[in-house]
Amino acid sequence: MPTSSFEQLGTRPLALALVSFFAGVASALVLKSIGPRERRKKCRDYAGASSPGDDNDHSLFYGNRKELTATKKTWKFLPKQFYGDMVRSCIVACVDCIIIRKNVYTGIEECLLVERSDDPAKGLWWLPGGRMFKGETFFSSALRKTKEETGVEGKAIQMLGFFNTFFPTSAWDDNETKGTQTVNAVVLIQISNCSQTAEISLDKTSQRFRWISTDAYDAAKFEDPYVVASLNSLHAWRRTYG
Repeated sequence: MPTSSFEQLGTRPLALALVSFFAGVASALVLKSIGPRERRKKCRDYAGASSPGDDNDHSLFYGNRKELTATKKTWKFLPKQFYGDMVRSCIVACVDCIIIRKNVYTGIEECLLVERSDDPAKGLWWLPGGRMFKGETFFSSALRKTKEETGVEGKAIQMLGFFNTFFPTSAWDDNETKGTQTVNAVVLIQISNCSQTAEISLDKTSQRFRWISTDAYDAAKFEDPYVVASLNSLHAWRRTYG
């Protein structure tokens, strides 16, 4: 039975009303999301997130940046006696690197561990890293340590946290003083696509290397608590900001 002109006219206002209603709801949702998104961005700026390759959020320069970040050769290679005294008497500032890649065969994200050759933590499977040089930022130090200790180059992504570690022994122990204390900034390093299959070339600070899944739950069954805590920091950052 054909629809009357009256019925046709009656359904059009209803259809227009429904379209207008849903369009209004969609617009409200979009506008509502903009505010929290901007707030989250501001929170992220102050919660540790930073742009890849730039850790300005974590470095304050009270003067000329170029001059303050110049690293003299004498600061890199400290005299043996001086460095020994420093390790025994001072807290050493270090960076450690969560170097990640995606396994080209399995697609699983992996983290690089190295077996330490020297104290402290000799024989432990650890994150590559070491002492910062005066004049370095966290990112520049982490990129240098990644290249020196593993032979690969990557991109610094994020500061993942800080740890205060206490060791009962060190390579610089003497008859009177043993052990050392380090403050470690953990930096996330992403290996670029062209380096994913690159051969790892260890320096003398490490004996062997291996790749593990970045799954912190699985790592907790086998790995050092420091490694697990760093992986937990990685996943916490990603869930919130990554």
